[in-house]
Amino acid sequence: DAPLDPVREASPQGPGLQACWFAASPHRLTRLAGIPILILTSEASYHAAYDHCTAQYLTKAGVANDFIRLADRGIHGNGHMMMLEKNNLAIAAVIDGWLKAQPKLK
Repeated sequence: DAPLDPVREASPQGPGLQACWFAASPHRLTRLAGIPILILTSEASYHAAYDHCTAQYLTKAGVANDFIRLADRGIHGNGHMMMLEKNNLAIAAVIDGWLKAQPKLK
């Protein structure tokens, strides 16, 4: 196994985002290939600053994934525990729509 040799981005990819760390030579995550993966981020979650890094890491490792920012869907103000928010049904609708769009889950 080759070492990951992590390298940090020179600067964040946008305002309010953390610079990502990536492996210089990404490992292939073959056991995750073909599994539908959704990374759902709310704007007030502590994950909001770095979830894009997770999505990009998975992509570099050969794992297809969908990264959705709720704010891009017009759903604002949520924290990390989205299921407890007053607008949880709107969030559930986003998840339901994503699930229904997955051919491997039909």
